[in-house]
Amino acid sequence: MRHLILSAALILAAAAGASAEGKVKAKTPGQAVREYLVVKGPAGWSAEEYSNAEGADPVVRFQSLSDAVVIRLYGAPGSDYPKAESFMAGPGATEAGAAPVDAGSVVVAGKKLALLKRRFPIVQADPHRPTPGRSLMGTELYCLLPLKDGRYAVLAYRRETPVPDMDRKGEKAWEAFLKTVRPKMK
Repeated sequence: MRHLILSAALILAAAAGASAEGKVKAKTPGQAVREYLVVKGPAGWSAEEYSNAEGADPVVRFQSLSDAVVIRLYGAPGSDYPKAESFMAGPGATEAGAAPVDAGSVVVAGKKLALLKRRFPIVQADPHRPTPGRSLMGTELYCLLPLKDGRYAVLAYRRETPVPDMDRKGEKAWEAFLKTVRPKMK
């Protein structure tokens, strides 16, 4: 009887240990993005990561003042945008429902991709007071990079101010960032 109790205790302890070890720690949004892409953010820019669609759409964002480089990964089960077509029809790709502007092309990881441009409203005033005139608008340049498993990345440069960057520091940082982007094939 004593051996039976000891065996049962050992089995329960092993099962408890296995379930504690077997628990998969939830991936951070950055880890989820790095499963599909190798990237290097602009030097000296702050990094932030978060998810949309209950974790299905991870985002990594690098920022310096009014400039941001953003990586959004879509196409996972539960994604807000399971296909590139659904993203292109949504608010993240359009300007108040209007199609984005063709801004040429860009090469990412040896692939020539369409470069698109859109404007988006910027909230800079007190949200509790009426704002005179039209909304201030920022600009975004972006491209879509197809990845494995039907997923795709939206790589974007955002200028979150209506003031132009005469030196193009933000755009130059984004162009340098795009040269670091490599899809993982496995």
